[in-house]
Amino acid sequence: MKPSALLSLVIASCFLGGCTPEEGPVFVPEISFPINISAEETEANSVFEFPLVLNASTTRDITVRFETRALTAEADNDYIHVSDSLTIPAGTASASIFVEIVIDEYKEEDEEFRVVLTGSSNAVLAGGTQEAIGTIRNDDTVIWVTDQGYTSAEGYPGKALVWSDEFNGEAIDLQNWTYDLGASGWGNQELQNYTSSSDNAYLSNGNLLIVAEDEGNQYTSARMKSIGLQEFQYGRIDVRAVLPFGQGIWPAIWMLGGNFPSAGWPACGEIDIMELIGSAPNVVHGTVHFGADWTQHNYVGQATNLPFGQSFADEFHVYSIDWDENGITWLLDDTPFYSIDANVTGSQPYPFDNPFFFILNVAVGGQWPGYPNASTTFPQFMAIDYVRVFQ
Repeated sequence: MKPSALLSLVIASCFLGGCTPEEGPVFVPEISFPINISAEETEANSVFEFPLVLNASTTRDITVRFETRALTAEADNDYIHVSDSLTIPAGTASASIFVEIVIDEYKEEDEEFRVVLTGSSNAVLAGGTQEAIGTIRNDDTVIWVTDQGYTSAEGYPGKALVWSDEFNGEAIDLQNWTYDLGASGWGNQELQNYTSSSDNAYLSNGNLLIVAEDEGNQYTSARMKSIGLQEFQYGRIDVRAVLPFGQGIWPAIWMLGGNFPSAGWPACGEIDIMELIGSAPNVVHGTVHFGADWTQHNYVGQATNLPFGQSFADEFHVYSIDWDENGITWLLDDTPFYSIDANVTGSQPYPFDNPFFFILNVAVGGQWPGYPNASTTFPQFMAIDYVRVFQ
């Protein structure tokens, strides 16, 4: 380069404020995140430290602006959102951004958030953009259940409470409930293995939790039934519950005739107080199944829904039937949405005038709901506050 050209370059640089003629051109460093951060959600890791590094120190202070942005972790529920700036003093080449993690005991999947550099003074962002991922690893055991939602009456005119399970004890009452076990597909090509494990069914804070888990090589869940223990012919039945959601998730609150072991299905009759397909989390179904044998199986039913954007996973609702010798009416939060009478079966036998037992379960996969995919998160749970029978 000719001397005159070099002088012109220095003068231009100084004119732009980058130096004085005595200093020469000013070095502008690059700033970057060298690593992502992953740690368990514990008190020892209640603050995540994200290091920042310069590729060389400089003679000037450097200011960096940054903010957190949600991925699967929720701001202020899983971590505390921050939008701020920091200074890297002249002569140093590193600093750290600190993000507070919300510590709880609730079971969740691992969750992620981002820390993004939004600008800098006296430095440039390496590659033009810089962000680091924070992964909150979770090994807690408690499932958080809201206490909000609808609550039904404690009595009805002309009817008395004849039985209930309020799930207020320390353990599931085996005078009320037993377990279906196995991984047989249950006639619907379902994927779960039903267990009696306390990981899949247990009492917590006055609720029965039925929990579907992805164990890696299998899905596990629970199916509770009251056969031979608590069976009822007719009555107003209320079940207060929070439901799971997600592609391939299938919770149900239902009943089978007590003669199921001898008569078989569908001759025993089936009353579905509530079914939900997890891919439509604001819609529930009430249905009956009947037929002299499985070759003559038939069913009728109807759905009802919450407004768009709401979900039966958000809070408690009460799923009810009012059942007598004349027929069955389904109610959601005390509002009727479907009824049948004794003529519903036509030429087929009418099985809904016998004692029935309860079944509470969360299935994974099946012909009706389809199967889990990448959008399906685990664990999924149904929380049941009470089951009440009035006659």
